[in-house]
Amino acid sequence: MKNTSTEPAARSFPKAFFLLLLIPAGALLGLKFQGSPFFLPLFTLGLLAFGFVCLLQTSGRVRRWASFLWLGLALTLAGDFFLVFQSSPTASLNFLLGVGGFSLAQFCWLIFFLRLGRFSRWVGIPLFLFYGAFYIFALYSAFPVSHENPLRVMIALYMVLSCTNVSLAAGSRGLPGSRWLLAGLSVLLFSDTMIALGRFIYVGDVLFLVGPTYLASLTLIAVGASLFTLKMDPSRTGEKISEYFPPKEVDTVEGKF
Repeated sequence: MKNTSTEPAARSFPKAFFLLLLIPAGALLGLKFQGSPFFLPLFTLGLLAFGFVCLLQTSGRVRRWASFLWLGLALTLAGDFFLVFQSSPTASLNFLLGVGGFSLAQFCWLIFFLRLGRFSRWVGIPLFLFYGAFYIFALYSAFPVSHENPLRVMIALYMVLSCTNVSLAAGSRGLPGSRWLLAGLSVLLFSDTMIALGRFIYVGDVLFLVGPTYLASLTLIAVGASLFTLKMDPSRTGEKISEYFPPKEVDTVEGKF
């Protein structure tokens, strides 16, 4: 496809590769304060600082669409504030607000993928069937009575957003960083599932898995967002990825799942 865009071409990734070192640097900064309430925000802020540097390397439509990825990552701070800093029990308003913060993060990623992504039926259908059954038969009756109805709505909305984003990321493997985004969103969904099992259904001691998988998901999403920001061809942001690939290649990509 001929590039008719007037925007500057995507920067050469090898020249900017050293910027990825800011991700583990931010993680190390957070680890220094591990055990304190400042660990998680410092970890996330380190990733966001890296994202800000990446955004400075680009402009125009690439920066605009990449901003949705980084904004979603920033909104996880709002969710963490209510869920972690407030030590919120499940039957509290803070817990609802925390879920709302993460829902807004997922919504930002949804906007990104709806514009540039492609829904993978091979991933989406099994995912929605599994989590639909999980919600109906396990979660629905497990919510605390004091916030029963709001929690049912918020958790259902969040599950739909999460499953949709994983499915869209799975079908968007032509985008720079899409494999990392898929891995990050998938690990985040797994981490959220462990929260549901540990805090609502009380299935064994699974909450120890939440912290490591959550940090891993944020890091993977940040790597994917950085690859998109630094490597995306500006001429391709004006069309869906499904329109960019020839039909045969789209089928091949989707058929891998």
